[in-house]
Amino acid sequence: MAEKLETPLKKLRRARGVTQAIVAEAVGIDQSSYHRIESGEGGLAGNAEKIAKYFGSAINEQMILYPERYPDYEVGQR
Repeated sequence: MAEKLETPLKKLRRARGVTQAIVAEAVGIDQSSYHRIESGEGGLAGNAEKIAKYFGSAINEQMILYPERYPDYEVGQR
């Protein structure tokens, strides 16, 4: 079984030292929804927008919704 790559969102969250629960609460979504989004399993555009705003210019909605398009993302490269 192939190892699943870390999504840009997961890399960024971990680099910032915050938990999924903290981000989910801050943007007003439940943690299970946040987990699905961070895992690259899909999510709503509105939630991706809220998450992108939380992290500022370090990530955008496209990177959150389509993480497979950004396999080489490194925190701080934007």
